[in-house]
Amino acid sequence: MSRIRNLASTVKHLKGESFKRAAVMVRDYGWSEFFHKLGSKIKYGPGAAIVNNNMYGGELACESFMKNPAEQKGCKAEERVSFTFTSSVPNIGRIELLTQNPEGKGILELDISKDGTVLFHAEICNVAHDDYTVVDFLPVCDITGATLTVSLACRNGCGVYVNRKKRRHGFSVEGGGSVGCRFYTVHNAEYLHWIANNTPTEKDLENQRAHVFDYMPKISIVVPLFNTPEKFLRQMIESVRAQTYANWELCLADGSTLSENLGEIAASYGDERIRYRKLEENKGISGNSNEAIQMAAGDYVALLDHDDLIMPHALYSYVALVNEDRDYEFMYSDEDKITEDGKYRFNPFFKPDFAPDTLHTFNYITHFSVFKKSLLDEIGGFEDRFNGAQDFDIILRATEKAKKIGHISDILYHWRISEGSTALSSAAKSYTVEAGRLAVETAYQRLGVKNAHVGSCQYPNYYITRYDLPDPKPLISIIIPNRDEKGTLENCITSIKEKSTYPNYEIIIVENNSTEKETFDYYAQLEQDSRIHIVRWDHPFNYSALNNYAASQAKGELLLFLNNDVSVISPDWLEQMAMHAMRPEIGQVGAKLYYPDNTIQHSGIVLKIGPVANHPHKFLSRFDIGYFGLLVATHNVSSVTAACAMMRASVFHEVGGFDERFTVAYNDVDLSLKVREKGYYILWTPFAELYHNESKTRGLETTSEKMERLDREAALWLSKWDEKYPYDPYYNINLTNEKLDYSVNPGKVLKDRA
Repeated sequence: MSRIRNLASTVKHLKGESFKRAAVMVRDYGWSEFFHKLGSKIKYGPGAAIVNNNMYGGELACESFMKNPAEQKGCKAEERVSFTFTSSVPNIGRIELLTQNPEGKGILELDISKDGTVLFHAEICNVAHDDYTVVDFLPVCDITGATLTVSLACRNGCGVYVNRKKRRHGFSVEGGGSVGCRFYTVHNAEYLHWIANNTPTEKDLENQRAHVFDYMPKISIVVPLFNTPEKFLRQMIESVRAQTYANWELCLADGSTLSENLGEIAASYGDERIRYRKLEENKGISGNSNEAIQMAAGDYVALLDHDDLIMPHALYSYVALVNEDRDYEFMYSDEDKITEDGKYRFNPFFKPDFAPDTLHTFNYITHFSVFKKSLLDEIGGFEDRFNGAQDFDIILRATEKAKKIGHISDILYHWRISEGSTALSSAAKSYTVEAGRLAVETAYQRLGVKNAHVGSCQYPNYYITRYDLPDPKPLISIIIPNRDEKGTLENCITSIKEKSTYPNYEIIIVENNSTEKETFDYYAQLEQDSRIHIVRWDHPFNYSALNNYAASQAKGELLLFLNNDVSVISPDWLEQMAMHAMRPEIGQVGAKLYYPDNTIQHSGIVLKIGPVANHPHKFLSRFDIGYFGLLVATHNVSSVTAACAMMRASVFHEVGGFDERFTVAYNDVDLSLKVREKGYYILWTPFAELYHNESKTRGLETTSEKMERLDREAALWLSKWDEKYPYDPYYNINLTNEKLDYSVNPGKVLKDRA
């Protein structure tokens, strides 16, 4: 069924420019290539980009294609060729050149330059004969719109095919004509640069092997085996044996029903740290995992799947962390995926620090999980009823009991994709969806949360928790500042009154120096509604001060700070926010805001982008799922915008309200962090949806006066919070702080590894 869905999605996308690309592919490559690409899309989904059958990423960026040089009149191999083209893509990471090399001794020199600066140079010895020579390289990035020059020089009898009689596809060849060439963009470009910057060198690894920690615990790596292919088993074992930290044991519990030689493979390494046990029967994933845990004699237990891999510094990193603080009882790392053949790493998941609401929405922790053995003994092992989500269940139990939870912001684990793997598609194991839902539901039962109801999301293996509100429902005081802008305010108030299904609210409009008669006429009309009150703040505009004043007049148990330039979309928006705002551990709740063109305006706030803070996912489509599904997932954030933020009045007064030194900017980020300082969590929900015409009333920061004020308030925020928040705990230090798209920071270099 998943392939049928993929076919339907692919056909749906085959229109406009995509259709033109397909037509070019058929014209130049033939129907066989078209059907090969279509087959890949059906197999892996329409979003997959396949190069040589590997999900390394990459699609055709530009080309000057000659299918068969022998069939092209005027086609000739030349020793020196130079051409230019203007890039329409952000990067290139592969070039394919149609070459001649009859004696097999040819050498091809390749230079790619921009404005006289060489961006890439290579000497290629394996030059193809009457075929395409393929060159993969660390992608050249940030080249959209740039004019690039490609220079080719051939030696020892090879050449590059050129047709001097025909110009094709936009390449400008020196001397005229076209060259047999294709360029590919690489979707994984930033991550490939990150890998280059952060893969430990051999010297790093040698230093780690020589390092002696004050505390040298044994780590038991437990692996349930089940009909494991020999190649995968050997690669997994060898990744463990490559660890720079030597005090480990590998516990293999084999419940295979087909493979008979896994024990022989394990024994072939002659390593006494590798312990193998053949089970009398297959007890399923949970039972087999428990058997592996029973074999463990270590101080810590690490979970590893039988076909996955770990980086050589993985265990070293965990031991370094527990040497910083012995209270770490549960730890996890970032991860990526590798292709089935193990050649390419892609799709990195740079995770947040521990975020309980995010974890109740989806299992973002997964790999590489390490438990203190005493904690594992306390919470018990895996349970059969959660098969398919057994790791989710045990992680939930561990995080509920652990003294301290550690997160290592580094890729230590490679999750292999293969047919039947949930790394490729959750549809491969659809039963995991219900198992995961049950795991979350059971977690709430353990925590004594009786008003939580767990349902599945439209995105597989993501979950929605709905909380019952008290009866009677608490009064919500909706606070809206306003200065004139009668039409804007009217649109906001009308949408609240006509669309909201929540019955118990009051609206407090904070009038601030309006001058237009129509505004006051509208106020008089509004005051006929007993739920609407007009209060006056006759002072210069200070967003913090006027909201503090309005809050002092509010009667509600819940306060909702709302801009006048928003309008309601989802009728149950107040219920969706209030159900979380009433939870004792939650200090503040934010909503999902769109620009009028249905692009994302607000999905939480990330610290240190801008450099103070900014809104991630900005300008993505309303229907995009975001970074690992965050746009459809209720999750913890560091801050939410006061354009629509709800909190208990008691929490607002506990933290002292808004800091009135922030007259316009960053007051909401400051308020959220004051809430966090009191131990509360901040939550963002995608299920309270509104339109927001951002800064409609006060305008953007365009004048020199406004820019100076913005700089002053940024400096104030940094003096107050910069040292305490060197990074956003709900973001990741390996993600960009220059863009809003959760892209990898390619230049990030982690601290010394030894």
